[in-house]
Amino acid sequence: MQRLSQLLFVLSCCACTKYLAKVSDQSLPVPTAPGDFQAYLDNNLMVVNSTPGLGPLGTDDFWIGDSLWSTLDAPSATAYDWQADIFQGQASSDSWNRPYTAIYYANVVLDGISQKADSADPMAYDSIRGSALFYRAFHSYHLEETFGQPYQPASAGTDLGIPLRVTDDLTARDRRATVAQVYTQILADLQQAAPLLSRQVPWLNRNRPSRPAAFALLTEVCLTMQDYADAKRWADSALSLYSGLVRYDTVDAARALPFSLAGNDEVLFQCSAYNYPVLYDNNKREYGAEVDTTLYASYSPNDLRLSVFFKPSASGDGGYCFRGSYTGQFYLFSGLSVDLVLLSRAECRARLGDITGAMDDLNKLLVTRYRANTYVNYTAGTQEEALQYILMERRKETLFREVRWTDLRRLNQEPAHAVYLYRVLRGRQYVLAPMDKRYTYPIPSNEIQLSGIQQNGR
Repeated sequence: MQRLSQLLFVLSCCACTKYLAKVSDQSLPVPTAPGDFQAYLDNNLMVVNSTPGLGPLGTDDFWIGDSLWSTLDAPSATAYDWQADIFQGQASSDSWNRPYTAIYYANVVLDGISQKADSADPMAYDSIRGSALFYRAFHSYHLEETFGQPYQPASAGTDLGIPLRVTDDLTARDRRATVAQVYTQILADLQQAAPLLSRQVPWLNRNRPSRPAAFALLTEVCLTMQDYADAKRWADSALSLYSGLVRYDTVDAARALPFSLAGNDEVLFQCSAYNYPVLYDNNKREYGAEVDTTLYASYSPNDLRLSVFFKPSASGDGGYCFRGSYTGQFYLFSGLSVDLVLLSRAECRARLGDITGAMDDLNKLLVTRYRANTYVNYTAGTQEEALQYILMERRKETLFREVRWTDLRRLNQEPAHAVYLYRVLRGRQYVLAPMDKRYTYPIPSNEIQLSGIQQNGR
C-alpha cells in the first residue's frame, strides 16, 4: 500500500494541474492487485463524486437580492445573471478540473487493468473495470451538459461537445469531439459497465456504482438525447432491480438536514455538485439563495416536500431556502435516485402514448410525498396534459440538482415547453431566452490558451 499511496499523491499533483494542460514527467508506479485498483476509485483524491455545479446557478429554481449578489465573486455572481465571461479571467475552474481529474483516474485504472489481461483471475477485475467505465461516463455526461452544446438530434454530428478522454496519456492532443461522438462514447461505456457491476446497490458505500445506477444513468442520457424508447427501456431495467421509495411522512422535518447521508433508500449513486457560495455560504453555514416564489407556491398544503425541502430564510423577508438535499449535507445532490428514474419513465411513457402507465408512475411517486390519505391521483385525458403534469412535478421533485439545467437545454427545443428565464438586479432585468448560446458555459480561458481548443460562443 505504500507504493499505492505514493502513486495517489503523484496523480493528485499531476491531475490538479489539469488533465488537459500540464504533463508530469515523473514515471508512475502501476498497481499490481485488484485491491490497489479499487483504492484508486475509493480514494478521496480522485474527487470522483463532484459534478460541475454550474448548471444549478443558471436555473429558475432560486433568486437572490442585490445585497447578497454584491458580495459574490465570479463565477457565482456572473453565472447568476448569465454573463458571457463567467470566470472573469480566473486561472482555472474546479467545475472543469474536478470532473476531468476523475476521468483521468478512471482511465489510469482502465489502462492498468488492460495490462492484466493474462491475469490468473480476470474476473477479479470485472467490477473495478465496470466502476471505472461508469465514472468516466458519469463525469463526461455532466461535463458535456455544462461545457458542450445541447444535444439536438439534427445537428449533434457537427455541434461542438467536450474534449473526450479515453486514455491516461497526458500527452495526447486535445480537440473537441462533436456532441454525437461524446454521447456515443458515454453510451458505449455504460453498456459495457452495466453487466460488470453488482445487481445490488452498495448501501454501505453508495459512492460506488451498481448495475441499477448504470441503468439509471443510461435513462438520463437517452432522455437527454430525446430517445424516449431507449430511455424507457433502461428505466424499466433499473426499476426491475430496485425501486424503493421513501415515504416523506417518515422523514424528520425537524432536523436541520432532514435526509441522512447513509439512510436514504432512494439513492442509487451518491454524488454532490461543486458548491458555489451563491447557493450556500460555507463561512456563515447558511443558504442565501431563496426558492423561486412561484415554484414554492406550486406545492399543495398537504405536500410534505414543503416542510422537508424548505425552511424560512434567515433574511426574515418571508421567503424560503432549500435544505432537502439527498446528500444529507449542505452540498447539493447530483447523483442518481429512484424518484428521478420514475419521473423519467413517466415522461417517456407519456411521449410514447402510454398515458395510463405515465400517470401510474407519477402517482406511485407522489403518494409517498403527501400526508397520509390526502393525495388525490393525477389523471390525464391527453398526451400533452400528462406531459404537463409530469414535467411540473419533475421540477418540483428535482430542484437544486443538476437536473433542471439539463432539462431546460432539452425542453427548450420544443415550443410547447420552452421557457424564458428572468433575473432582476440593480433595477435591471436580465433574460435568458430558449436556445440562447449561454445555455452552454464557457470553457475556462487558461484551458483555451494551453490546448488551443475552440471556445464556446456566448
